[in-house]
Amino acid sequence: MTQTKRLQLGTDPIPRLLWTFALPAVIGLLINASYNLVDRIFIGNGIGALGLAGVAVSYPTTVLQMAFGLMIGIGGSVNFAVSLGQKKIPRAERIFTNAVMLIAVIGIVFILLHFLFLEPLLKLYGATPTIMPYAKTYLKITLLGSIFMMSGMTLNNFIRASGFPHIAMYVMLAGAVTNTVLDPIFIFVFKWGIAGAAYATVIAQILSFALSLSFFLSSKALYRFRKRYAVFSLKILMMICFVGTAPFLIQLTNGLMQAIINKSLILYGGDIAVSALGATVSVTILLFMPVIGLCEGAQPVISFNLGAQKYGRLLKIYRLNLLISTFFFIISCCFLQIFSVQIIQIFNRNDQELISIGSTALRIISLLYPLIGLPVATSFLLQATRCPRTAAFLALSRQLIFIIPGLIILPRYFGLDGVFYTFPAADFLGFLVSIPIAVRQFKKYGRLEKEKQAEEAKLLFLHRLPEQETLSNPKRSA
Repeated sequence: MTQTKRLQLGTDPIPRLLWTFALPAVIGLLINASYNLVDRIFIGNGIGALGLAGVAVSYPTTVLQMAFGLMIGIGGSVNFAVSLGQKKIPRAERIFTNAVMLIAVIGIVFILLHFLFLEPLLKLYGATPTIMPYAKTYLKITLLGSIFMMSGMTLNNFIRASGFPHIAMYVMLAGAVTNTVLDPIFIFVFKWGIAGAAYATVIAQILSFALSLSFFLSSKALYRFRKRYAVFSLKILMMICFVGTAPFLIQLTNGLMQAIINKSLILYGGDIAVSALGATVSVTILLFMPVIGLCEGAQPVISFNLGAQKYGRLLKIYRLNLLISTFFFIISCCFLQIFSVQIIQIFNRNDQELISIGSTALRIISLLYPLIGLPVATSFLLQATRCPRTAAFLALSRQLIFIIPGLIILPRYFGLDGVFYTFPAADFLGFLVSIPIAVRQFKKYGRLEKEKQAEEAKLLFLHRLPEQETLSNPKRSA
Protein backbone atom coordinates (compact mmCIF):
# COMPACT_ATOMS: atom_id res chain seq x y z
CA MET A 1 0.00 0.00 0.00
CA THR A 2 1.07 3.54 -0.60
CA GLN A 3 1.31 6.04 2.22
CA THR A 4 -2.15 7.30 1.22
CA LYS A 5 -3.61 3.84 1.64
CA ARG A 6 -2.02 3.46 5.07
CA LEU A 7 -3.53 6.75 6.21
CA GLN A 8 -6.95 5.62 4.96
CA LEU A 9 -6.82 2.38 6.90
CA GLY A 10 -5.74 4.14 10.05
CA THR A 11 -7.96 7.23 9.91
CA ASP A 12 -10.91 6.87 7.53
CA PRO A 13 -14.41 6.43 9.03
CA ILE A 14 -15.10 2.79 9.93
CA PRO A 15 -18.37 2.47 7.93
CA ARG A 16 -16.59 3.76 4.82
CA LEU A 17 -13.72 1.30 5.24
CA LEU A 18 -16.09 -1.61 5.79
CA TRP A 19 -18.07 -0.62 2.72
CA THR A 20 -14.91 -0.33 0.63
CA PHE A 21 -13.32 -3.59 1.76
CA ALA A 22 -16.28 -5.78 2.71
CA LEU A 23 -18.62 -5.19 -0.22
CA PRO A 24 -16.23 -6.66 -2.80
CA ALA A 25 -15.46 -9.52 -0.40
CA VAL A 26 -19.18 -10.23 0.07
CA ILE A 27 -19.83 -10.19 -3.67
CA GLY A 28 -16.72 -12.28 -4.30
CA LEU A 29 -17.70 -14.97 -1.80
CA LEU A 30 -21.27 -15.02 -3.08
CA ILE A 31 -19.81 -15.57 -6.52
CA ASN A 32 -17.54 -18.33 -5.21
CA ALA A 33 -20.44 -20.06 -3.44
CA SER A 34 -22.46 -19.85 -6.63
CA TYR A 35 -20.11 -22.36 -8.28
CA ASN A 36 -21.55 -25.19 -6.21
CA LEU A 37 -25.09 -23.83 -6.24
CA VAL A 38 -25.18 -23.39 -10.02
CA ASP A 39 -23.69 -26.86 -10.55
CA ARG A 40 -26.37 -28.40 -8.33
CA ILE A 41 -29.24 -26.51 -9.95
CA PHE A 42 -28.25 -27.63 -13.46
CA ILE A 43 -27.37 -31.15 -12.30
CA GLY A 44 -30.67 -31.49 -10.41
CA ASN A 45 -32.70 -30.42 -13.44
CA GLY A 46 -30.55 -32.10 -16.10
CA ILE A 47 -29.49 -35.33 -14.39
CA GLY A 48 -31.73 -35.79 -11.35
CA ALA A 49 -31.45 -36.72 -7.68
CA LEU A 50 -28.53 -39.14 -8.10
CA GLY A 51 -26.48 -36.45 -9.80
CA LEU A 52 -27.17 -34.13 -6.87
CA ALA A 53 -26.14 -36.89 -4.48
CA GLY A 54 -22.90 -37.42 -6.44
CA VAL A 55 -21.92 -33.76 -6.00
CA ALA A 56 -22.97 -33.81 -2.33
CA VAL A 57 -20.85 -36.90 -1.61
CA SER A 58 -17.77 -35.37 -3.25
CA TYR A 59 -18.25 -32.12 -1.34
CA PRO A 60 -15.84 -32.97 1.54
CA THR A 61 -12.95 -32.86 -0.94
CA THR A 62 -14.14 -29.46 -2.18
CA VAL A 63 -14.21 -28.30 1.43
CA LEU A 64 -10.68 -29.61 1.96
CA GLN A 65 -9.48 -27.61 -1.05
CA MET A 66 -11.06 -24.51 0.47
CA ALA A 67 -9.44 -25.34 3.83
CA PHE A 68 -5.94 -25.19 2.40
CA GLY A 69 -6.71 -22.15 0.27
CA LEU A 70 -8.07 -20.27 3.28
CA MET A 71 -5.29 -21.43 5.61
CA ILE A 72 -2.57 -19.98 3.39
CA GLY A 73 -4.69 -17.10 2.04
CA ILE A 74 -5.97 -15.80 5.39
CA GLY A 75 -2.91 -16.84 7.39
CA GLY A 76 -0.62 -15.16 4.89
CA SER A 77 -2.67 -12.03 4.22
CA VAL A 78 -3.25 -11.30 7.94
CA ASN A 79 0.50 -11.38 8.64
CA PHE A 80 1.02 -9.43 5.42
CA ALA A 81 -1.43 -6.69 6.50
CA VAL A 82 0.07 -6.46 9.99
CA SER A 83 3.52 -5.99 8.44
CA LEU A 84 2.14 -3.21 6.22
CA GLY A 85 0.64 -1.55 9.29
CA GLN A 86 4.11 -1.70 10.89
CA LYS A 87 5.60 -0.28 7.63
CA LYS A 88 7.76 -3.39 7.17
CA ILE A 89 7.42 -3.70 3.39
CA PRO A 90 10.25 -6.22 2.72
CA ARG A 91 8.83 -8.51 5.38
CA ALA A 92 5.36 -8.25 3.82
CA GLU A 93 6.74 -9.28 0.41
CA ARG A 94 8.67 -12.17 1.96
CA ILE A 95 5.41 -13.41 3.53
CA PHE A 96 3.62 -13.17 0.17
CA THR A 97 6.37 -15.02 -1.70
CA ASN A 98 6.47 -17.85 0.86
CA ALA A 99 2.67 -18.16 0.81
CA VAL A 100 2.59 -18.53 -2.98
CA MET A 101 5.27 -21.24 -2.96
CA LEU A 102 3.61 -23.11 -0.09
CA ILE A 103 0.16 -23.29 -1.70
CA ALA A 104 1.70 -24.56 -4.95
CA VAL A 105 3.40 -27.44 -3.13
CA ILE A 106 0.24 -28.26 -1.16
CA GLY A 107 -1.84 -28.26 -4.37
CA ILE A 108 0.41 -30.77 -6.13
CA VAL A 109 0.51 -33.14 -3.14
CA PHE A 110 -3.27 -32.80 -2.69
CA ILE A 111 -4.01 -33.91 -6.27
CA LEU A 112 -1.61 -36.88 -6.15
CA LEU A 113 -2.98 -38.23 -2.87
CA HIS A 114 -6.60 -37.91 -3.99
CA PHE A 115 -6.03 -39.74 -7.26
CA LEU A 116 -4.27 -42.55 -5.36
CA PHE A 117 -7.13 -43.00 -2.86
CA LEU A 118 -10.15 -41.70 -4.79
CA GLU A 119 -12.60 -44.58 -4.37
CA PRO A 120 -11.83 -45.32 -0.69
CA LEU A 121 -12.29 -41.62 0.08
CA LEU A 122 -15.67 -41.51 -1.65
CA LYS A 123 -16.80 -44.56 0.33
CA LEU A 124 -15.64 -42.79 3.47
CA TYR A 125 -17.70 -39.75 2.44
CA GLY A 126 -20.81 -41.94 2.22
CA ALA A 127 -21.05 -42.92 -1.46
CA THR A 128 -23.36 -45.88 -2.09
CA PRO A 129 -23.00 -48.15 -5.18
CA THR A 130 -25.70 -46.11 -6.97
CA ILE A 131 -24.09 -42.75 -6.13
CA MET A 132 -20.45 -43.81 -6.70
CA PRO A 133 -20.33 -43.49 -10.54
CA TYR A 134 -21.61 -39.91 -10.41
CA ALA A 135 -19.35 -38.89 -7.53
CA LYS A 136 -16.28 -40.52 -9.06
CA THR A 137 -16.77 -38.87 -12.45
CA TYR A 138 -17.35 -35.43 -10.92
CA LEU A 139 -14.44 -35.60 -8.49
CA LYS A 140 -11.86 -37.00 -10.92
CA ILE A 141 -12.38 -34.00 -13.17
CA THR A 142 -12.65 -31.28 -10.50
CA LEU A 143 -9.44 -32.53 -8.88
CA LEU A 144 -7.60 -31.30 -11.98
CA GLY A 145 -8.56 -27.78 -10.97
CA SER A 146 -7.54 -28.16 -7.32
CA ILE A 147 -4.22 -26.35 -7.58
CA PHE A 148 -5.88 -23.48 -9.47
CA MET A 149 -8.69 -23.20 -6.94
CA MET A 150 -6.38 -23.18 -3.91
CA SER A 151 -3.82 -20.85 -5.47
CA GLY A 152 -6.57 -18.55 -6.73
CA MET A 153 -8.10 -18.28 -3.23
CA THR A 154 -4.69 -17.50 -1.76
CA LEU A 155 -3.88 -14.81 -4.34
CA ASN A 156 -7.35 -13.31 -3.95
CA ASN A 157 -6.82 -12.75 -0.23
CA PHE A 158 -3.53 -10.98 -0.93
CA ILE A 159 -5.12 -8.80 -3.63
CA ARG A 160 -7.66 -7.66 -1.05
CA ALA A 161 -5.03 -7.15 1.67
CA SER A 162 -2.95 -5.09 -0.80
CA GLY A 163 -5.77 -2.57 -0.96
CA PHE A 164 -7.55 -3.69 -4.16
CA PRO A 165 -10.77 -5.37 -2.96
CA HIS A 166 -12.66 -4.51 -6.14
CA ILE A 167 -10.12 -6.29 -8.32
CA ALA A 168 -10.44 -9.35 -6.07
CA MET A 169 -14.20 -9.21 -6.64
CA TYR A 170 -13.93 -8.87 -10.43
CA VAL A 171 -11.57 -11.86 -10.60
CA MET A 172 -14.08 -14.07 -8.80
CA LEU A 173 -16.97 -12.66 -10.83
CA ALA A 174 -15.24 -13.63 -14.08
CA GLY A 175 -14.90 -17.23 -12.90
CA ALA A 176 -18.50 -17.49 -11.70
CA VAL A 177 -19.95 -16.04 -14.92
CA THR A 178 -17.84 -18.49 -16.92
CA ASN A 179 -19.09 -21.42 -14.83
CA THR A 180 -22.73 -20.30 -15.14
CA VAL A 181 -22.46 -19.94 -18.92
CA LEU A 182 -20.62 -23.23 -19.50
CA ASP A 183 -22.78 -25.40 -17.20
CA PRO A 184 -25.95 -25.45 -19.37
CA ILE A 185 -23.88 -25.69 -22.57
CA PHE A 186 -21.92 -28.73 -21.39
CA ILE A 187 -24.89 -30.46 -19.68
CA PHE A 188 -27.81 -29.76 -22.04
CA VAL A 189 -26.18 -28.95 -25.40
CA PHE A 190 -23.13 -31.24 -25.43
CA LYS A 191 -24.94 -33.87 -23.27
CA TRP A 192 -21.86 -34.44 -21.10
CA GLY A 193 -23.94 -34.97 -17.94
CA ILE A 194 -22.22 -34.56 -14.58
CA ALA A 195 -18.83 -34.47 -16.32
CA GLY A 196 -19.96 -31.29 -18.08
CA ALA A 197 -20.62 -29.56 -14.76
CA ALA A 198 -17.16 -30.62 -13.55
CA TYR A 199 -15.40 -29.33 -16.69
CA ALA A 200 -17.23 -26.00 -16.41
CA THR A 201 -16.03 -25.62 -12.82
CA VAL A 202 -12.40 -26.42 -13.68
CA ILE A 203 -12.30 -23.99 -16.61
CA ALA A 204 -13.77 -21.24 -14.40
CA GLN A 205 -11.20 -21.91 -11.68
CA ILE A 206 -8.32 -21.75 -14.15
CA LEU A 207 -9.62 -18.41 -15.45
CA SER A 208 -9.88 -16.94 -11.92
CA PHE A 209 -6.36 -18.09 -11.10
CA ALA A 210 -4.97 -16.64 -14.35
CA LEU A 211 -6.58 -13.26 -13.66
CA SER A 212 -5.27 -13.20 -10.07
CA LEU A 213 -1.79 -14.05 -11.27
CA SER A 214 -1.92 -11.39 -13.99
CA PHE A 215 -2.67 -8.74 -11.34
CA PHE A 216 0.56 -9.49 -9.49
CA LEU A 217 2.47 -9.40 -12.78
CA SER A 218 1.00 -6.00 -13.70
CA SER A 219 2.13 -2.49 -12.79
CA LYS A 220 -0.89 -2.13 -10.45
CA ALA A 221 0.60 -4.52 -7.91
CA LEU A 222 2.48 -2.52 -5.27
CA TYR A 223 3.78 -5.75 -3.72
CA ARG A 224 4.69 -8.88 -5.61
CA PHE A 225 6.51 -12.20 -5.74
CA ARG A 226 10.24 -11.50 -5.35
CA LYS A 227 12.88 -13.96 -6.54
CA ARG A 228 15.22 -12.89 -3.75
CA TYR A 229 12.63 -14.11 -1.22
CA ALA A 230 11.91 -17.38 -3.07
CA VAL A 231 13.44 -19.52 -0.33
CA PHE A 232 11.21 -21.11 2.30
CA SER A 233 11.51 -19.45 5.69
CA LEU A 234 10.45 -21.84 8.45
CA LYS A 235 9.58 -18.92 10.71
CA ILE A 236 7.31 -17.32 8.12
CA LEU A 237 5.68 -20.64 7.18
CA MET A 238 4.92 -21.26 10.84
CA MET A 239 3.45 -17.75 11.16
CA ILE A 240 1.24 -18.30 8.13
CA CYS A 241 0.02 -21.72 9.27
CA PHE A 242 -0.41 -20.54 12.87
CA VAL A 243 -2.78 -17.72 11.92
CA GLY A 244 -4.42 -19.87 9.22
CA THR A 245 -5.10 -22.73 11.63
CA ALA A 246 -8.57 -21.50 12.55
CA PRO A 247 -10.05 -21.26 9.03
CA PHE A 248 -8.31 -24.52 8.10
CA LEU A 249 -9.76 -26.45 11.03
CA ILE A 250 -13.17 -24.88 10.49
CA GLN A 251 -13.25 -26.15 6.91
CA LEU A 252 -11.63 -29.48 7.80
CA THR A 253 -14.24 -30.26 10.44
CA ASN A 254 -16.91 -29.02 8.02
CA GLY A 255 -15.76 -31.70 5.57
CA LEU A 256 -15.67 -34.33 8.32
CA MET A 257 -19.12 -33.24 9.44
CA GLN A 258 -20.42 -33.54 5.87
CA ALA A 259 -19.11 -37.11 5.61
CA ILE A 260 -20.82 -38.08 8.89
CA ILE A 261 -24.00 -36.31 7.77
CA ASN A 262 -23.99 -38.29 4.51
CA LYS A 263 -23.72 -41.57 6.37
CA SER A 264 -26.55 -40.58 8.74
CA LEU A 265 -28.70 -39.53 5.79
CA ILE A 266 -28.10 -42.83 3.98
CA LEU A 267 -29.01 -44.72 7.16
CA TYR A 268 -32.19 -42.78 8.00
CA GLY A 269 -33.37 -41.44 4.63
CA GLY A 270 -31.52 -43.16 1.76
CA ASP A 271 -30.01 -41.63 -1.39
CA ILE A 272 -32.80 -39.09 -1.77
CA ALA A 273 -31.99 -37.60 1.66
CA VAL A 274 -28.36 -37.05 0.56
CA SER A 275 -29.66 -35.28 -2.56
CA ALA A 276 -32.05 -33.11 -0.53
CA LEU A 277 -29.46 -32.01 2.00
CA GLY A 278 -26.98 -31.41 -0.81
CA ALA A 279 -29.39 -28.85 -2.25
CA THR A 280 -30.07 -27.43 1.22
CA VAL A 281 -26.38 -26.99 2.05
CA SER A 282 -25.67 -25.13 -1.18
CA VAL A 283 -28.43 -22.64 -0.27
CA THR A 284 -27.36 -22.16 3.36
CA ILE A 285 -23.72 -21.67 2.31
CA LEU A 286 -24.84 -18.95 -0.09
CA LEU A 287 -26.67 -17.19 2.76
CA PHE A 288 -23.62 -17.41 5.01
CA MET A 289 -21.39 -15.73 2.43
CA PRO A 290 -22.49 -12.08 3.03
CA VAL A 291 -21.53 -12.35 6.69
CA ILE A 292 -18.31 -14.23 5.97
CA GLY A 293 -17.49 -11.65 3.30
CA LEU A 294 -18.19 -8.79 5.71
CA CYS A 295 -15.84 -10.27 8.31
CA GLU A 296 -13.20 -11.27 5.74
CA GLY A 297 -13.27 -7.81 4.18
CA ALA A 298 -12.78 -6.26 7.62
CA GLN A 299 -9.77 -8.46 8.44
CA PRO A 300 -7.11 -6.38 6.62
CA VAL A 301 -8.45 -3.24 8.32
CA ILE A 302 -8.47 -4.90 11.75
CA SER A 303 -4.98 -6.35 11.25
CA PHE A 304 -3.63 -2.99 10.05
CA ASN A 305 -5.05 -1.17 13.07
CA LEU A 306 -3.69 -3.87 15.36
CA GLY A 307 -0.22 -3.28 13.89
CA ALA A 308 -0.74 0.48 14.26
CA GLN A 309 -1.93 0.00 17.89
CA LYS A 310 -5.28 1.67 17.21
CA TYR A 311 -7.31 -0.56 19.50
CA GLY A 312 -10.35 1.71 19.73
CA ARG A 313 -10.85 1.54 15.95
CA LEU A 314 -10.37 -2.20 16.08
CA LEU A 315 -13.25 -2.53 18.57
CA LYS A 316 -15.48 -0.24 16.50
CA ILE A 317 -15.03 -2.50 13.48
CA TYR A 318 -15.79 -5.60 15.56
CA ARG A 319 -18.91 -4.00 17.07
CA LEU A 320 -20.24 -2.99 13.66
CA ASN A 321 -19.48 -6.45 12.22
CA LEU A 322 -21.42 -8.02 15.06
CA LEU A 323 -24.49 -5.83 14.58
CA ILE A 324 -24.64 -6.29 10.80
CA SER A 325 -24.03 -10.06 11.03
CA THR A 326 -26.81 -10.60 13.55
CA PHE A 327 -29.25 -8.49 11.54
CA PHE A 328 -28.49 -10.42 8.36
CA PHE A 329 -28.94 -13.82 10.02
CA ILE A 330 -32.34 -12.71 11.35
CA ILE A 331 -33.40 -11.82 7.78
CA SER A 332 -32.01 -15.15 6.47
CA CYS A 333 -33.94 -17.11 9.09
CA CYS A 334 -37.22 -15.44 8.13
CA PHE A 335 -36.53 -15.97 4.42
CA LEU A 336 -35.83 -19.70 4.78
CA GLN A 337 -38.84 -20.28 7.03
CA ILE A 338 -41.22 -18.66 4.55
CA PHE A 339 -39.84 -19.77 1.17
CA SER A 340 -38.31 -23.20 1.90
CA VAL A 341 -40.49 -25.10 -0.59
CA GLN A 342 -39.97 -22.62 -3.41
CA ILE A 343 -36.20 -22.69 -2.86
CA ILE A 344 -35.93 -26.48 -3.13
CA GLN A 345 -38.14 -26.48 -6.23
CA ILE A 346 -35.38 -24.58 -8.03
CA PHE A 347 -33.35 -27.82 -8.02
CA ASN A 348 -36.14 -30.08 -9.26
CA ARG A 349 -39.87 -29.30 -9.52
CA ASN A 350 -40.98 -32.84 -10.23
CA ASP A 351 -39.42 -34.85 -7.38
CA GLN A 352 -41.91 -34.39 -4.53
CA GLU A 353 -39.89 -36.45 -2.04
CA LEU A 354 -36.83 -34.29 -2.69
CA ILE A 355 -38.92 -31.13 -2.18
CA SER A 356 -40.51 -32.44 1.03
CA ILE A 357 -37.25 -33.51 2.69
CA GLY A 358 -35.28 -30.47 1.47
CA SER A 359 -37.84 -27.89 2.61
CA THR A 360 -38.12 -29.54 6.03
CA ALA A 361 -34.34 -29.48 6.34
CA LEU A 362 -34.17 -25.76 5.46
CA ARG A 363 -36.79 -24.82 8.05
CA ILE A 364 -35.21 -26.83 10.88
CA ILE A 365 -31.57 -25.93 10.16
CA SER A 366 -32.28 -22.18 10.11
CA LEU A 367 -34.30 -22.06 13.36
CA LEU A 368 -31.60 -20.38 15.47
CA TYR A 369 -29.72 -18.45 12.78
CA PRO A 370 -30.19 -15.17 14.74
CA LEU A 371 -27.67 -16.47 17.31
CA ILE A 372 -24.86 -17.17 14.82
CA GLY A 373 -23.70 -13.59 14.33
CA LEU A 374 -21.79 -13.43 17.63
CA PRO A 375 -19.61 -16.55 17.19
CA VAL A 376 -18.90 -15.79 13.51
CA ALA A 377 -17.86 -12.15 14.05
CA THR A 378 -15.81 -13.09 17.12
CA SER A 379 -14.01 -15.91 15.31
CA PHE A 380 -12.94 -13.59 12.50
CA LEU A 381 -11.78 -10.93 14.99
CA LEU A 382 -9.58 -13.54 16.66
CA GLN A 383 -8.11 -14.58 13.30
CA ALA A 384 -7.37 -10.97 12.33
CA THR A 385 -5.70 -10.26 15.70
CA ARG A 386 -3.56 -13.39 15.44
CA CYS A 387 -5.30 -15.48 18.11
CA PRO A 388 -5.92 -18.61 15.99
CA ARG A 389 -6.15 -21.07 18.89
CA THR A 390 -9.13 -19.30 20.44
CA ALA A 391 -10.65 -18.75 17.01
CA ALA A 392 -10.26 -22.44 16.20
CA PHE A 393 -11.76 -23.45 19.55
CA LEU A 394 -14.76 -21.20 18.99
CA ALA A 395 -15.41 -22.57 15.52
CA LEU A 396 -14.67 -26.19 16.40
CA SER A 397 -16.88 -26.10 19.48
CA ARG A 398 -19.85 -25.83 17.12
CA GLN A 399 -18.74 -28.24 14.42
CA LEU A 400 -16.68 -30.82 16.24
CA ILE A 401 -17.84 -30.75 19.85
CA PHE A 402 -21.56 -30.13 19.25
CA ILE A 403 -22.60 -31.12 15.72
CA ILE A 404 -20.76 -34.42 15.32
CA PRO A 405 -21.95 -35.93 18.65
CA GLY A 406 -25.41 -34.58 17.85
CA LEU A 407 -25.39 -36.41 14.52
CA ILE A 408 -24.59 -39.62 16.33
CA ILE A 409 -27.19 -39.21 19.12
CA LEU A 410 -30.25 -37.26 17.89
CA PRO A 411 -31.16 -39.37 14.82
CA ARG A 412 -31.51 -42.43 17.06
CA TYR A 413 -34.48 -40.75 18.74
CA PHE A 414 -35.89 -38.48 16.00
CA GLY A 415 -34.94 -40.32 12.81
CA LEU A 416 -34.12 -38.20 9.77
CA ASP A 417 -35.34 -35.00 11.44
CA GLY A 418 -32.79 -35.65 14.19
CA VAL A 419 -30.03 -35.06 11.63
CA PHE A 420 -31.49 -31.64 10.89
CA TYR A 421 -32.16 -30.69 14.56
CA THR A 422 -28.47 -31.16 15.30
CA PHE A 423 -27.74 -27.82 13.62
CA PRO A 424 -29.93 -25.47 15.71
CA ALA A 425 -28.82 -27.32 18.85
CA ALA A 426 -25.19 -26.67 17.92
CA ASP A 427 -25.97 -23.03 17.07
CA PHE A 428 -27.40 -22.47 20.56
CA LEU A 429 -24.47 -24.11 22.36
CA GLY A 430 -21.95 -22.29 20.15
CA PHE A 431 -23.62 -18.98 21.02
CA LEU A 432 -23.25 -19.70 24.75
CA VAL A 433 -19.55 -20.53 24.32
CA SER A 434 -18.89 -17.32 22.35
CA ILE A 435 -20.32 -14.94 24.98
CA PRO A 436 -17.39 -15.03 27.49
CA ILE A 437 -14.85 -14.96 24.64
CA ALA A 438 -16.47 -11.85 23.13
CA VAL A 439 -16.64 -10.12 26.52
CA ARG A 440 -12.93 -10.84 27.03
CA GLN A 441 -12.06 -9.22 23.67
CA PHE A 442 -13.96 -6.05 24.56
CA LYS A 443 -12.20 -5.83 27.91
CA LYS A 444 -8.76 -6.61 26.47
CA TYR A 445 -8.74 -4.03 23.70
CA GLY A 446 -10.64 -1.49 25.79
CA ARG A 447 -7.87 -1.74 28.40
CA LEU A 448 -5.11 -1.48 25.78
CA GLU A 449 -6.75 1.61 24.28
CA LYS A 450 -6.96 3.30 27.69
CA GLU A 451 -3.32 2.47 28.42
CA LYS A 452 -2.26 3.89 25.06
CA GLN A 453 -4.26 7.09 25.60
CA ALA A 454 -2.73 7.50 29.08
CA GLU A 455 0.77 7.01 27.65
CA GLU A 456 0.11 9.54 24.87
CA ALA A 457 -1.25 12.04 27.41
CA LYS A 458 1.86 11.58 29.56
CA LEU A 459 4.19 12.11 26.59
CA LEU A 460 2.24 15.19 25.54
CA PHE A 461 2.51 16.59 29.08
CA LEU A 462 6.27 15.98 29.21
CA HIS A 463 6.66 17.60 25.81
CA ARG A 464 4.77 20.73 26.85
CA LEU A 465 6.47 21.05 30.26
CA PRO A 466 9.65 22.81 28.99
CA GLU A 467 7.46 25.30 27.08
CA GLN A 468 5.46 26.05 30.23
CA GLU A 469 8.62 26.53 32.27
CA THR A 470 9.98 28.94 29.67
CA LEU A 471 6.78 30.97 29.65
CA SER A 472 6.67 31.15 33.46
CA ASN A 473 10.36 32.15 33.72
CA PRO A 474 11.33 34.65 30.98
CA LYS A 475 14.78 35.23 32.55
CA ARG A 476 15.61 31.54 32.14
CA SER A 477 14.66 31.80 28.47
CA ALA A 478 16.89 34.82 28.12
